[in-house]
Amino acid sequence: MSEPTVSDAEALRRLRRDPKAIVVIYDRHVARLVAALATASGDRELAFDLAQETFARALERGHRVRLSEDGSAWPWLWTVGRNLLRDRQRRDVVDVSARRRLRIATVPYDDQAVDELIARVDAADLRGELGAALDELPPEQREAVLARVVLGNDYGRLAEDARMKESAVRARVSRGLRALRLRLSGGRP
Repeated sequence: MSEPTVSDAEALRRLRRDPKAIVVIYDRHVARLVAALATASGDRELAFDLAQETFARALERGHRVRLSEDGSAWPWLWTVGRNLLRDRQRRDVVDVSARRRLRIATVPYDDQAVDELIARVDAADLRGELGAALDELPPEQREAVLARVVLGNDYGRLAEDARMKESAVRARVSRGLRALRLRLSGGRP
């Protein structure tokens, strides 16, 4: 429905009976709106989210909007997007103030920490299976895997304790982890 001859005003009027009319408005204005919100917020991901919310509001309420004299939906879209950004910024200020007052430290987002957390949750879900799989490993592999993965010992220390070369310890851990992975994945590599 992205008819170039359909005006913004006509597309908004059609929304009540044809929700697909939002495509005309979206195609014309989304890039400009995301760019403006990214400039205003300094956050491209937030800008994209706010733009999507803006178009959702246009879909809900657009048929009631009175456009400026030139008939462009841009001023209305920008006003809605800017107001959503301001609301978000106000909420963030309140959140920061409350955390400060309650002495709650914020933890910055960390991809690696999230991956580790997911791995821990997965491990907790697999605890019984993991225990059985560990029990099936040869004793030297089980000890090497537990010492390296669970206790976090480095390979050099493990090699010293076992009085063997570090490469041999690495091989034991690697073979043990491979065997666990195969067992826990149902034999799929």
